[in-house]
Amino acid sequence: MKFRKDAVASPEPDATREEVREMAEALSLYRSAMRHIAEREAGRPFVVEQRPTRAFRFRLLLAPALTAAVAAGVLVPLYGHFHHPAVPVPHTLASSNPADTRTNVDDTALMNQIDSEVSEDVPDALRPLADLSDQATTTTAVSEKKDVTQE
Repeated sequence: MKFRKDAVASPEPDATREEVREMAEALSLYRSAMRHIAEREAGRPFVVEQRPTRAFRFRLLLAPALTAAVAAGVLVPLYGHFHHPAVPVPHTLASSNPADTRTNVDDTALMNQIDSEVSEDVPDALRPLADLSDQATTTTAVSEKKDVTQE
């Protein structure tokens, strides 16, 4: 299809008229097809489909049953959580106050462990990399000493 500027510039006005006629014919065919479809659909009677009453009854029973199941699934664990029986704690007769002794020993051991881990230069997970780094620095230092002595 040619645009208006091409049609004005070209000396063949008959070709442009032919293209416009073909386009008008295609549009009229499309319009008549759409009207035919619309008339056919308008001629059909409008039918509302009825749902079976059995499905309505099933849905009427299913909603309360589902609600009860969800409520039971939420309320039973909550009841068990808030009303659990107290578990008795066994007492040792050997010491007068075992909690103080245990916390003193545990705190001291824990503090010693923390001090030893903090004082390490490199964590255990990175130790292989630190070993490689130490080897590289010692090799570099040795080669620098050789260069200095050779001068």
